[in-house]
Formats: sequence, C-alpha cells, structure tokens
Amino acid sequence: MRKFYQFLLVTIILGSGAFLFSCDGDDDTPDWKNIDITNAALKSILQQKGYTFNEAGQLVQDDKVAATTSLDLSGTKLADFSGLEALPNLKELILADNGYGPVFDFSALPAQITAVDLTGNKLFDFEGLVDVKVENDERQTTVLRAFTKLYLPEAAKYNVEDLMPYYEKAGASTDMQMQDAKGKLQPYTTLREIPDQYFRTYLKTLFASLFPGDGTQIDISKPMALAESGNNINLWYDNQFADIGKIKSIEGVEYFINNPYYKSFYVSIGYTSETPITVSYLVPRANIKGILFSTVSTPDGVDLSGATSLASLTMGYNDYLTELDLSNTLVFNQKLSDIESSIGNTLSLTHCQNLRTIRFPKQAEGIVWGLLLGDLPALEELDLGFVYAAQNLYLMQLPKCNITYPYLKYYFNGAKKILQDFSVDNQVFFAVSQDVFDMESTKAFITKYRFPNPDYNPDDYSDKYLFYLRDAYRSYRKTFAAIEWSTLMQG
Repeated sequence: MRKFYQFLLVTIILGSGAFLFSCDGDDDTPDWKNIDITNAALKSILQQKGYTFNEAGQLVQDDKVAATTSLDLSGTKLADFSGLEALPNLKELILADNGYGPVFDFSALPAQITAVDLTGNKLFDFEGLVDVKVENDERQTTVLRAFTKLYLPEAAKYNVEDLMPYYEKAGASTDMQMQDAKGKLQPYTTLREIPDQYFRTYLKTLFASLFPGDGTQIDISKPMALAESGNNINLWYDNQFADIGKIKSIEGVEYFINNPYYKSFYVSIGYTSETPITVSYLVPRANIKGILFSTVSTPDGVDLSGATSLASLTMGYNDYLTELDLSNTLVFNQKLSDIESSIGNTLSLTHCQNLRTIRFPKQAEGIVWGLLLGDLPALEELDLGFVYAAQNLYLMQLPKCNITYPYLKYYFNGAKKILQDFSVDNQVFFAVSQDVFDMESTKAFITKYRFPNPDYNPDDYSDKYLFYLRDAYRSYRKTFAAIEWSTLMQG
C-alpha cells in the first residue's frame, strides 16, 4: 500500500509539472489573440464562411484562421481588402466574378498576398504592378508586386502598358494565365489575334516587324522597326488600301492605341460601314496624337486621362459615349506653333445619342481649327468661353444644349497656321440648325460679328449686313438640317 501512495504522489507531481510546462511562454503554441476587423463587408463574408467572432465582435484566432492559406472571395464584390492581415498565413485570394473593372490596383492588396485570381472580371487596367521607364528606346521595368500565381480575365489581353512588361520581367517565376473568349484559362503570351484578315493584311503593310512567324498574330512586346516607327493607321479611301471595303472588323487596333511604348502616331479610320464597328477598352497614352473614328462604337468606354498629346478627336455613331473628358488632352489647348498641319486641332462628335457632357481643358489655349457637333440630342452644355480664335464652328441638332459662345478675337488660318484680323476675306465658317439658331445666345453671337454692307441698296436684292462669320449651311443642310442663318439675320 505504501508503494502505491508513493507512485500516486510521483504521478501527481509529474502531471503538475507537465501542466506547468504547457503554460510556459517559450513553447510553440499559437498566440490565441482576438483581432478587431473594422471592415464590415469582410467581417460579414468571414462570418458566412464559418470564421468565429467573439461577443466583442473580434475574429478569434483559432485553428481555422491558422490553417487559411487561400481565401475564395468570388462573387462577393469585395472592394476593400483591409483586415485580411488578420489571417496570418493567407497567401492566395480568389477574386473571380466580382464585377471589377476596368481598373484593378494591386497595391490595395495586403503585402502577404502572392497569388491572385481575377478571372471573370472586366479588367483592363492594372495599377501597382510595374513601373516602366523608357530610356534610349528600351523599356526599364521595375516590378512593384511579384506574384507566384496571376490569373487574368479575357479583357486583360488589351492591356499592353502593365502586363506585357511584367511578363517580360517576372513571367518565368509566375504562373501567369489569361482567359480566352470561351472563359478557359490559357498560358499568358504576348501574341494577339487580329481576327479580320483584311485589316490584318493592312496592318502588316505598315508594321511587318510586329508580326513574327507566319504573320497571323501580332506580338505586343516587339518594338517597331525603325522604318515603321511613326507610321499612322489611316483608312478612309480606296487608294489607301485595295481591300478597304472588305474590312468588317478593326478588332486589334486597341493593341496600337493602348501601347505607350510606340513612337507618336495617330489612328484615323473612316471608311463607310453599314453598322458601327466595335472596339474595346480605348485607353490612349501620351504617344497618341489623334483618334478619328467616323463609325466606331466603344461599349467598354474611352479613357482619355493619359492622352496628354491628343490634339484631334472624332467620334461618330457611338451611343455608348455618355461623357467625354478632354481635361488632360491638347484638344483646343495647343499653342499656335505646336499645331501640326497633318493632324490639326479638331473635335468632331456626331450621331452620339447619349452624350451628355463635354469637359475641355481648364485654362485652355483656345485656338480651334475645327469643331463639329451634330445630332447630339442629350448634350446638356457646351462652354466655348475660352476660345479666342477659330476657323470652323458647326453646331447643329443640339436641342437640349446650353451654349456659351466664344469671344473671338482672330480668324485662325489653319493652312498657314497664323492668326489674322477679321475681314471679308477672313471669316469663320459657321453653321447651325434651326434649334440652335433659335437660341438667344446664338443670335447674340452672330450679331456681334456683323457689320453694315456699304454696297447695300434697299431697292435691289442684296445683303444689308456682312458678317465675319461665313454661312456654311450648304455643307450640312442634308446631314444635320443646317439652315441659311445669314438670310434670317438680315432683318
């Protein structure tokens, strides 16, 4: 019996020692702290996924939290990623089908994230991924966020600025894939399709160096050959390309417009098309001098925030265009000496049924080579108060528009690139439709630039007044119902 009690005592002591040891702060037991998550959207998602929160609303750092290395946030539309740091071992985020677009900023993700799935989103622009500088015509890329896995949506194919240099620099160490048109993931490459064989053939006449191998695809990573650099994409007339009438799609022009690493050029496509041609994700940068599309539809929008060299813009039959922000462009914002005769300084917007607002650069230079606004039934306001010189002003079928007219000081002679005083030989071409003419501001503008005709004879038919505005109604009476305002203003 005595030996039994001795055994029992030793067992108790050893047990106590084991207990005391297990409470020692030097062991590998997890630190079971509770963490506040102030991001209400994330907190709600984690609760739905079975993560535990205590009575104070704090995330309990239990085994589930410790074991989380990947988190599926597909379809949650989570836009604020703060609080994910509470999952200490989290490395991968699945952010598919969250309605993101067109921009995704990788810098918004916690630093611990090294794998991201962005499939199923309409994402084109990717910030916080790379920083690229061009020195001596060569790209110098700094990777800002390196990933072991990067899954991308189909729309990412139109991005040249960010993904292409990232792939060149870090692609070998990244499982980088992109969805195709059917939603299937494919290994990312810099080869892109130009579906229309005639448009592809035309592009190859200008940029053969960009079409490697059998010439059926463009390589967006290749620099242009020196002889091709600065070539403009110009498709208006039959003599520019024999098969111009056979072109049904210009898909792929985005790879040129959105590539900031080409030399300066312009894109001008105006051949007749039965229906508007669609292009996607137009995001021109500082190398684009002009975009002139007569019948092109842009369902994914037009972002001109980086188009700091854009001097001329034409858009026609584009019902997706609801607002146009020219604030960062050179449209009507060039010094006289900087205006190029080859591209001019013009704005033409016609048959855009849903365009409501146009924003011009603040404190713009105010020289207008050509302004044509026609059949814009939703346009609410047009402020031309900054303009002081012009050659062509055409304002027609703008029934809802409140127009602030310019105070013109000079006639701009675009051919000679000079400013001239008004005279009977230096008149601004001006056309209006009846709805615009009926505005008091229009009549006041016309009146400001008229003067008595010294040869006026009341007994004979002749003009009582001459104008420093030349009536250009004949050019637009069929297309935009322009009226002969000069006759109506003779009273």
